[in-house]
Amino acid sequence: MCPNCFQKEFKAFPSENEWQEFDLLLTKKLGSNKMKNVEFKLDGKRDKDDGEYIYECLVCGEKWKLKEPDYSFRGYFLQI
Repeated sequence: MCPNCFQKEFKAFPSENEWQEFDLLLTKKLGSNKMKNVEFKLDGKRDKDDGEYIYECLVCGEKWKLKEPDYSFRGYFLQI
């Protein structure tokens, strides 16, 4: 982990506000070429276009997986 990607994991996003703050920070890191999206893994569940986004830090090489919150499921952002 480095300051160019993230210093901690998010095992869940407890509120919509915390999710939006994280999403904005991730978008800024992607826009400034500190991180990149490398893959989208479908979860294979029928009738859903759901899965995990895989990101990589372009400075330290750390990889992360993101599952966006969906109603009562609060999502996560974890190191791989």
